[in-house]
Amino acid sequence: MKCTRSVRLLLLPLLALYLGLCGCSGSSTGEGGFITVVDQLGRTVIVPEKIRRIAALHHFGGKVVFALGQQEKLVDQALYHRETVAMARVNPSFAAKPKLLQGHGINNEDLIALKPDITIAYVSFDPSQLEQLENAGIRVVAIRGETLEESYEGVRLVAKVLRCEKRGEEYIADCKRLIQMVKERTAGIPPEKRLKVMFAGPKNIYTAATGQMTQNVLLETAGGRNVASPLTGFWASVSPEQIVAWDPDVIFLGSSLDTYGAGAIFSNQQFQTIKAVKNRKVYVFPSNIGWWDYPAPHCVLGTVWAAKMLYPDKFRDLDMVRIADEFYKKYMGYTFTEMGGRL
Repeated sequence: MKCTRSVRLLLLPLLALYLGLCGCSGSSTGEGGFITVVDQLGRTVIVPEKIRRIAALHHFGGKVVFALGQQEKLVDQALYHRETVAMARVNPSFAAKPKLLQGHGINNEDLIALKPDITIAYVSFDPSQLEQLENAGIRVVAIRGETLEESYEGVRLVAKVLRCEKRGEEYIADCKRLIQMVKERTAGIPPEKRLKVMFAGPKNIYTAATGQMTQNVLLETAGGRNVASPLTGFWASVSPEQIVAWDPDVIFLGSSLDTYGAGAIFSNQQFQTIKAVKNRKVYVFPSNIGWWDYPAPHCVLGTVWAAKMLYPDKFRDLDMVRIADEFYKKYMGYTFTEMGGRL
């Protein structure tokens, strides 16, 4: 009997350890352990098995941390622009965190002082600043999301680092379901019947999303044809004559900085012959509290919205606010409406 009781006592800690590993709690197989991952810059990064403090230097990383239910571990607000304001309004814990993102810059000293176990950056992060952080002992994992597949891999990478693989796959599956719904509804539109679309950049109407950008994937998935898809780079500069020659059926305006609106397009005398202007089909991309047209799996909401704007007859039954509310509730902790979102 003594032997049996001893075996039971020995097994109890092992059972507790096993149960701890099954969830998305960031538990490790031991204090002070490490795992090795390869980030989306191809860098090998050694990170702690048990993550208690997370910094995110780009809204993509911040959103993924929220989607994985790990937001309480964030040492900074980790969202950006109006989304930060919206989250701070409904979440006092979030509002109390410092704001590392100031404009488009990060103060390295402020970040180091917060002592994160892991920092999530975007692949466009300044390499010299990345080196400075690593020299200061800050472990940085870089993620990328210019295509949906890249964004899914970014989610999987962060989920692996935070030991939340199951939650990460659930997030990806929900994104894929929305994308599949759009593809099924637009599948019957012949290539020559698909609407020509220009996606204008946040600075002015004379910049266009190229074939190498998230916005191109978004437009094509929504059933449109990006008139600027042959171009390369990011936000290619184009002439008024080129836009007129493209003659897009629809123009989407980037949601980023709200530096201009549809009115500026309708009043532009150079564009009066363009179909999108003549038919009043110039739309500002949502949302008012967080971008749906920037790299991150949340851009699937932008894909659904764009498809509904392009082909309203095929999506007449679709309640965009309801879809956004459900998605935000599950992956941001609050509904789109609760955060002040509107379309």
